[in-house]
Amino acid sequence: MNLCEIPFVSATALDETLTSSGPGRSAIQKYRQEMRRTLDPGKLISMGRAGTVQLTSVPALACVATASRWNMKDAHKLADAFRKAGFNQLKKSASYSRIQTWLGEAVKARVRSADTEVSKTGMMNLIPGCWESLNGNPDVVRRVTCAMHAILTKVDEELDQMRRFPGRLVRFEGESALVTIDTGEREELRLVDGAYLRSAGICRNDAPFVLHEYRWSPDTTMSVYFPAFDLDRDEAAEAELIARLDRREKPLPEPPPGLVPVDAVPAQGQEFSGPTKAGTRGKAKLAAREAAKVKAAAV
Repeated sequence: MNLCEIPFVSATALDETLTSSGPGRSAIQKYRQEMRRTLDPGKLISMGRAGTVQLTSVPALACVATASRWNMKDAHKLADAFRKAGFNQLKKSASYSRIQTWLGEAVKARVRSADTEVSKTGMMNLIPGCWESLNGNPDVVRRVTCAMHAILTKVDEELDQMRRFPGRLVRFEGESALVTIDTGEREELRLVDGAYLRSAGICRNDAPFVLHEYRWSPDTTMSVYFPAFDLDRDEAAEAELIARLDRREKPLPEPPPGLVPVDAVPAQGQEFSGPTKAGTRGKAKLAAREAAKVKAAAV
């Protein structure tokens, strides 16, 4: 699976999860402000009455999550790894800034068109859909996505404390979610917290994601799920394949006379509803009569 993380997420996507078993909200806010100052300032989007949304990058959110589970020292180590892999250059590019603006406008338009108030989880759910709507600018979207993918892959290869695995959501089962994870050696089925996936914006069956596993201490592993999309997917080619299959679809041919007993063939305009009430002897007579007709016609 050639899955790539969607480069941007909501800055508050993991707040509920991180504060449930870690530091308080004030500490998370402190870590977030530090990453805005040292790694990525993000982009603030005003939604009018709906409030504001802070878009941030995958590296920045990963660093905030690391600080919340371990400490700020480890978060800075991770941030340094992202910078060395080329994140600073990407962040300063015109394409990166343009994509941020386009995504912000798309999210704002979705919120304004919603019939009801969008919750924090709902806001996170909007981002993958809004990202897909940017396919009208495929060159810029692909350029930024591939650049971010290269950065994350490089950090994954060079940093022992980070591992990335592509996967897909199979379905929700009550409060849990069944997912598939490709570890590189095999594909695994795992049962994970459904609320956590929803908070990350992974809500649709077969939705792709990339799992980040961090281990900054031997006794603790942190899993962070990021919405993703398939770089190899060609929607136009898929649509053409479906249309081609539809054009080749043909009804099953009717059997030649005499091959099937008369009472087993429904009359025109009727559906087959099982054997008729004729007995075995009656069926044999009808079959013999039909066979005689076929033989006479052949002669």
